[in-house]
Amino acid sequence: MKVAIIDVGSNNIKLEIFDIDPQGNAQLVYDEKVPARLGHDVFITRKLNKENIDTAIEGLKNLARIMKSFNVDRVFALGTAALREADSSDFVKRARKETGIKIRVISGLEEARLVHNAVLAHTPFNGRTFFLNDIGGGSTEISVSDGKMLFVESLRLGTVRLKELFQSAGEKDSWLMMERYVQKILTPFVPEIKKYKIDLGLSTGGTARNLVEIVRARGGNREEENGIPLLYTRDLKILVADMKKMSPKELLKLEGLDSARSDIILPGAILLLTMLQELGIEKSLVSSRGLRDGAISDYIYHKVNKQIYHERQNAYRRRGLEIISNKYNVDKTHAEHTAMLAMRLFEILKPVHQLSDKYEDLLYGAALLHDIGRMIDYSQHHKHSQYLIENSSILGFSEHERTLMALAARYHRKGMPKSSHPEFQRLPTTEQLLVSKLAAIVRIADSLDRSYSSSVKEIIVEDISSDKVNLLIRGKGDLYLELWSVEKKKEFFEKVFHRRLKVEKD
Repeated sequence: MKVAIIDVGSNNIKLEIFDIDPQGNAQLVYDEKVPARLGHDVFITRKLNKENIDTAIEGLKNLARIMKSFNVDRVFALGTAALREADSSDFVKRARKETGIKIRVISGLEEARLVHNAVLAHTPFNGRTFFLNDIGGGSTEISVSDGKMLFVESLRLGTVRLKELFQSAGEKDSWLMMERYVQKILTPFVPEIKKYKIDLGLSTGGTARNLVEIVRARGGNREEENGIPLLYTRDLKILVADMKKMSPKELLKLEGLDSARSDIILPGAILLLTMLQELGIEKSLVSSRGLRDGAISDYIYHKVNKQIYHERQNAYRRRGLEIISNKYNVDKTHAEHTAMLAMRLFEILKPVHQLSDKYEDLLYGAALLHDIGRMIDYSQHHKHSQYLIENSSILGFSEHERTLMALAARYHRKGMPKSSHPEFQRLPTTEQLLVSKLAAIVRIADSLDRSYSSSVKEIIVEDISSDKVNLLIRGKGDLYLELWSVEKKKEFFEKVFHRRLKVEKD
């Protein structure tokens, strides 16, 4: 089977075609690059440039012809920062109409996840902790990983963005302004990143790879680890200092430079150097792997072994929820026990809720994060929880999934959904029912840990029929508070599922 991955980036549109055998081994058989510069002016105007749109469409037409000649079976086209920040819907529609290519615009965190996937599959971690960074034209995805993702963020920093933000300043001033701007964007994340005691940097993307080539062409370090080049921060610092002194013509003659990057290589170098210096990283591996490798890995896991695929996706989502839970300093014991009880209820009440297993993660997230709003105010914490979940970047979850999860958390206490709740009313009827079912389960799970003592250890179905649900609970102590809380808060459950709920101690 032949699978094509297209990366519609801020600087270039890149195609890679892989031949995949039945065991899931992937061999790259063709690659192509179209310098469309879709990110030009986007990060200032929030609009795609018409001339660059035309260039991109023509480039995509050529890529479509190439894929046809290779008899490609599946195509995955991913749009990144430029398409995320501009109103790109018309471009996406035109691309599909004129080229047959369907572009999916992905979030910055999804981009970071795919890059991490690629690195994880092709880099020996050997018990070390890495600072991953992928510099693009419009965004830079950063993460910390020891084989498990410990931190992740997508920064509005990129080579094209920096160039256009500061190009009106004098050269000397623009370089200094870029450095300070990068520092300002990165500063809020530095303390959290540093606490992981990073062993090495690990850079991906064309900017980092080209910088290694320039350093080597100038006689710099040529060390490698398992065939992956090493870049010393001290060598990069010397290179940046020298490049700042060069005129555009002199820069173009720099040995090892990819001429197509001549106007963005210094902004990219300043960005990379500033990050490494701020974090005290002395050397980095520079991987040839990136977004497209991560996308093909995702496809292989899904196609060849769905169990592995789902386990990996689930691990990323759970880690994303854990990061948010830690960020807002919730009562971890209560949050995790409530989530465990919610998952148990989901399992034993399948004949009642009749929901697909794909909604388990939304339920788990709503239960785990239902109390994060307490850091703002207890009395209205359910509303604050909704706001924080909706407006947090959570690894593995789309914006719409966050909305559903946020609403399920919002209704874990107090009133039920009303006509005066616009976020709920905007959902289609089927999703209103989904949210209500998830929220009703979270509400009961929360009640079953009313004492915050993790007393309920097991929930058992005694009887389920068309008009009732009878459950038995086992645990330590008399469980009086839990039973009292369920009785007080069961009305929502009974209204959603049209069954009387009875919970007793076994």
